[in-house]
Amino acid sequence: MFEYIILAYSDIEIRSILYEILTNLGYKITTVLSYEELMEALKKERPNYIILEPAISELPLETILEKIKIIDENIKVIILPPNKDKSQLMQDILKLLREQKDTLHTQEETKGVSIKANILAVDDELDCTRLITNYLSKKGYTVDSASNGEEALFKIRTDKPDIVFLDIRLPGMDGIIVLKAIKDIDKSIIVIITSAIEDEEIIQEAMKLGADGYLIKPFNMARLEAMILSKIKVSLSYQPHLF
Repeated sequence: MFEYIILAYSDIEIRSILYEILTNLGYKITTVLSYEELMEALKKERPNYIILEPAISELPLETILEKIKIIDENIKVIILPPNKDKSQLMQDILKLLREQKDTLHTQEETKGVSIKANILAVDDELDCTRLITNYLSKKGYTVDSASNGEEALFKIRTDKPDIVFLDIRLPGMDGIIVLKAIKDIDKSIIVIITSAIEDEEIIQEAMKLGADGYLIKPFNMARLEAMILSKIKVSLSYQPHLF
């Protein structure tokens, strides 16, 4: 049976990304923007979790938690700390929901993060591969690039990446042919199609061939990483804050 989460967060970008990731993982999500909306939602339904940004209310955090526990002491509350990196926030939440599901735990201190994912960016536009490589490398991912299909397939056979970001329009072998070849090599490799054109027919063809997602350029880098986090199991060595 699916679990129900109320997401109470003021930042629209983080709220949108978390909604997308958690919905893709099979959770039922309700988003609220204020403490008042949260209390109204709790009058109607009982979530398994509340993902809470304390800044949604001027009340002290202890008071908010006390009022939630009065309504239902079994609701688990995940506290999102302020001024934290977006990808770090998402990893905190995914860690908790994957490894602490249906179990009540006490608060523990953050110890560190270990992201294990090898990524290949395939695009003939050097600026695009450089952007992806620089951004994700700083986040701790192992990232390589290829400028055409032939080079990409050689690196896939040699290095077996976990995720491939694959442009549709490539010189020589087009992205759809490359996609088919990748899935013939190893179906477990996650392939995210990228394109500057939102072509429904191409998207459908790519999905039929086993594509795991589709991003339209120019894409927001936080959303690109959200796609990664929704597709892989992130290896973490800590427990996020839970009440």
